[in-house]
Amino acid sequence: MSQESEELANKKITSQIKRSRGQLDGILRMMDDGRPCNEVLVQLSAVKSGVDKAMKQVIAQNIRSNVNCVNEQQLSNLQNSLDLLLKTK
Repeated sequence: MSQESEELANKKITSQIKRSRGQLDGILRMMDDGRPCNEVLVQLSAVKSGVDKAMKQVIAQNIRSNVNCVNEQQLSNLQNSLDLLLKTK
């Protein structure tokens, strides 16, 4: 994995985590304002989804940086598999 693509992956992961942190801050404000349970749960679900996505991105980045592909076709196949992984829940 090139240094440039690794830095881009790290930025995406960091951005996802920061977004989740912002959502959590919003949930705390909702709780302070006494918002209904269902509204809080919807936002908590969104945070959970965001954290799950960040975890998958970290795993995919680790796999990319630790797997040695012999040729471009193997690298392409690995990337396609990782893309599918990131789309699954």
